[in-house]
Amino acid sequence: MFTIKTEVRSKDKKPNQLRREGIIPGILYGRSLESPISIQFSESEVTRLLKNNTAGSKVELNINGEKHISLLREVDYTPASNKVEHLSFQALQADEVIESVAMIVFENRDNIKGLLQQSLSEVTYRALPKYMVDRIEIDLDGLEIGDTIRVGDLELAKDPNVELINDPDTVIATVLDSTPVMDQDADDQDTLVEDSSTDASTDTGDETEA
Repeated sequence: MFTIKTEVRSKDKKPNQLRREGIIPGILYGRSLESPISIQFSESEVTRLLKNNTAGSKVELNINGEKHISLLREVDYTPASNKVEHLSFQALQADEVIESVAMIVFENRDNIKGLLQQSLSEVTYRALPKYMVDRIEIDLDGLEIGDTIRVGDLELAKDPNVELINDPDTVIATVLDSTPVMDQDADDQDTLVEDSSTDASTDTGDETEA
């Protein structure tokens, strides 16, 4: 679990002013807290955090020396520059079932002969904190053209400690044939051109004999 240092955010400065100073605002909320805690991070700490973590990852927050096990709920970005604008965390309790998401990661993508068409990027589920995962790795090795992976095929779907929110029949990805398919209309057009050329040659021959 990743640990990130943070501190309680001062209310004297507005979020936009903090960002200009290289500080990213955030918030920690949850049932175990009397009230949400406004926090702030250095840009370098946030960069380290997001290098290997995403929404749905468990994170240990060190707030002024006090540790909080939490779930990274949301990462907000500015539309124009795509820079991190705000982070939201939910404090976790060992006996509280939480709804979260797990990112889908494909392995051995280069080993399939066809084209992988991905339809789902994350899976939503409910579980106690100790059973939570932030990513689901799917090995594509051995898949053939026409094969389909569904939510119900995942190991997570077989875990009795996890309740899937997605329908088990939801398609995650399908292997398609990457061989180019000739346009039937183009084939028909070529046939028409060939037929026209043949007719023209026949007509010319008839006129010559006459």
